[in-house]
Amino acid sequence: MQQKYTKLELLNEKFCFSKLPQFAEIPSVFLKGEFCFIARTDVELVVVSPEFMAPNNVQQELGFRCFRLYNTIPLDEHRVVASIVQLLASGNVNVQSISTFDTVYVFFREDDLETVVNILQKAGYEFVSA
Repeated sequence: MQQKYTKLELLNEKFCFSKLPQFAEIPSVFLKGEFCFIARTDVELVVVSPEFMAPNNVQQELGFRCFRLYNTIPLDEHRVVASIVQLLASGNVNVQSISTFDTVYVFFREDDLETVVNILQKAGYEFVSA
């Protein structure tokens, strides 16, 4: 683990993964600047958002929490993400990660929150406030 990437920020929101029809229009609530991730591929349209913004009548998974790396992380620093995912996987925690230009977001089930915090703190990570 590289020392400058040891700070994590646990976000307060609960998140939802929503699967929309592949060619659906993106609901306008996601275009207003709120916190969300939108991915359209050749087979699906997925939105990750706070639960309060989740669309109705679509396939979805509720009850996720998220932390992000506190420092800006270059796109080519893949070892940072790999080490976090490996630590959590060794503790039987399933995760989903999303990388942006500046940082990494790691999603996990809310039921695993205590386990996630314990594993990462024991490995030298620190949870900080924004």
